[in-house]
Amino acid sequence: MALHSAVLAASVLVAGEAGAADLTSAELKNELVGHSIAWWEDGGWRGGSLILAPDGSAEITIDNSGDNSTRHGDRGRWALRDGELCTVWSEIRDGGEKCYSVRRGERGRFVTSGGNVFEIRDAGV
Repeated sequence: MALHSAVLAASVLVAGEAGAADLTSAELKNELVGHSIAWWEDGGWRGGSLILAPDGSAEITIDNSGDNSTRHGDRGRWALRDGELCTVWSEIRDGGEKCYSVRRGERGRFVTSGGNVFEIRDAGV
């Protein structure tokens, strides 16, 4: 019986996650563009801030936590393509583009397919 309950609970959790839809390009633009965004990796060891400006420019800071804490930033461009947020940075990823889908998370946060969590901090830009 306990095994049956555990399997049922796991099935409900997976079904609940599957029901969460990715945001559309219009929703991404309305929710994220022009705001100051705090971000962190789901594991919590790296995070920073992000601004997606209405003109397509972007700024990011990266804070590496731990004993050798460092902070640096980069500038780049963002675009929305087929419901994904795509970024290109001057230095990060050697200037290569990467695109992520984004879903609504808990407590007004957003979760990317790349494992990052976004939280709107203020009205920003």
